[in-house]
Amino acid sequence: MPEIFIAGPEGRLEARYFPQKTSNPPVALVLHPHPQHGGSMNSKVTFALYQAFVEMGFNTLRFNFRGVGKSEGKFDEGEGELADAATIMD
Repeated sequence: MPEIFIAGPEGRLEARYFPQKTSNPPVALVLHPHPQHGGSMNSKVTFALYQAFVEMGFNTLRFNFRGVGKSEGKFDEGEGELADAATIMD
């Protein structure tokens, strides 16, 4: 699962993506807990969910919201983070 960066509304968003080799698999986007309370794409629960979806055959992506890890930008009280998730899904 290589590190990738996706252009977000406020800069690059750090992510990990696992594409399945089957045709037309379902998609799972795993979001992490609140960033101002230590949440990141590497938290235990987020990572466990990511692994579970991979094992169930989903194309699976987890990412850090703006201002977390190597993602650019700063916390935006939830509105910006919603824009991050929408951008990732696009």
